[in-house]
Amino acid sequence: PEPRLPRASRASFPRTPFTSRTWAECLYGLIGLPLGVLGFSLSVTFIALGAGLLVTVIGVFVFGFAVVLGRWLGALNRGLLNSLLQERIKPPARFRSRRRGFFGWALARLGDPVGWRGLAYEIVRFPLSVATFVVTVVFWSITLAGLTYWAWRRFLPEQLGPDGRMHRGASLWNTQTTAYFLDTTPRILMTVGVGVVMLWFAPWIVRGFVLMDRALGRALLGPVSVSQRVRDLEASRTDAVSVSNEQLRRIERDLHDGTQARLVALAMNLGQAKEDLASGDPEAAERAKTLIEGAHQQTKETLTELRDLARGIHPPVLDNGLEAALASLAARSPIRVTLAVELGRRPSPVAEAICYFAVAELVTNAIKHSAASGISVRIRQRGDELVFAVTDNGRGGALPGAGSGLAGVERRLRTVDGTLEIDSPIGGPTTVTGVLPIEA
Repeated sequence: PEPRLPRASRASFPRTPFTSRTWAECLYGLIGLPLGVLGFSLSVTFIALGAGLLVTVIGVFVFGFAVVLGRWLGALNRGLLNSLLQERIKPPARFRSRRRGFFGWALARLGDPVGWRGLAYEIVRFPLSVATFVVTVVFWSITLAGLTYWAWRRFLPEQLGPDGRMHRGASLWNTQTTAYFLDTTPRILMTVGVGVVMLWFAPWIVRGFVLMDRALGRALLGPVSVSQRVRDLEASRTDAVSVSNEQLRRIERDLHDGTQARLVALAMNLGQAKEDLASGDPEAAERAKTLIEGAHQQTKETLTELRDLARGIHPPVLDNGLEAALASLAARSPIRVTLAVELGRRPSPVAEAICYFAVAELVTNAIKHSAASGISVRIRQRGDELVFAVTDNGRGGALPGAGSGLAGVERRLRTVDGTLEIDSPIGGPTTVTGVLPIEA
């Protein structure tokens, strides 16, 4: 699963008419009707045509095209919900047919649940799109008419009231005996007041209908549970291979550029020292002594590099447990790091290594980019899950992206079906929470 970004705090009631969400929902209510009419008409037409021709082979092909249409309409509506209403409905798995031939393709399409769900969405949603459109138009028309009544009232024709006088203004009713004209200052102000009140209540009324559309979209336009699991496993496998390849390339690069170069220099120095010692010249012997001392120092530096390289594969400090490893990490930090570990049992070695490297990367990111003065790390067990949270008091605004440390942490967690959640408002604080199986 992808990392979940923090949801923006819900707008307070006074700001409701002026938020982008309100206007996006209003636009969705307006364009939903023509799209609903189109989708409903196409869906019903193809289903009815296919049912009528099902006694022949042609009906199979018509139903096959109907299912393709359902997928296309589902993708269109899913994209509209995601882009306009900020939904997060994931696309279903792509259709794959193992049958050969055009007839085999049509038969395989009949077993595609995603296409049928798309058709069902269009049919069920049609009356809802009509209701949403009517509610949007009616309530926003009342709102705008009330707010601007003082301006357009003067253009209305005069009407004769039962009192024998001419009135210029809208009338709630006008019979031979009684009438109620909105033509006096108090009544004009009352009408404007109704518009002001509706300015705040119309968005919530429209939102109620849009929420029903959201729920319907989440139920019918997302991937089915099995296909979603397959997609997650495919993504996890890809990430595992990617992380493994990155580690292998890093080890190869470090060995080639660092350790191999030092060993080549060491061999050359020892070879030169051997020649100097064989010459029997006192000056050459002194030179050989210097070369041997340098080779000794290079040997120690090479051993240090190899230990660091091995630590990148599996830190020896993890032999003493995750808490000891993170305590060592916190002690080496240039800024204050507080650590809290609450574990009922020791995680598996794989879970410990993933958690350690993830926390180390997050602490390093905070030190480099957040301008924080303090970092807190909390590790706890939640059922069969290992949960870690890294919080800093820096500038905030952290987002995952290609090539970023957060993206690397996310990929590492996804290899074991873990998740990453980032809460980093502008101005801070930043909290990154990771969850992975404790027996990964």
